[in-house]
Amino acid sequence: MSKLPGIIILLALSACSGLPARQYEASPSPCAISEASYECQVERYQNVNVD
Repeated sequence: MSKLPGIIILLALSACSGLPARQYEASPSPCAISEASYECQVERYQNVNVD
């Protein structure tokens, strides 16, 4: 009887281990699509002082 909560917890944890990890995808840079686009120029302007 005292082992039952431990077994339930282990089963619950093992069920979540089979799920794939979340992968976040960033949107592609406008410069990857077209170097001459307005959006690419804006991005380059905003990233001038970023280290």
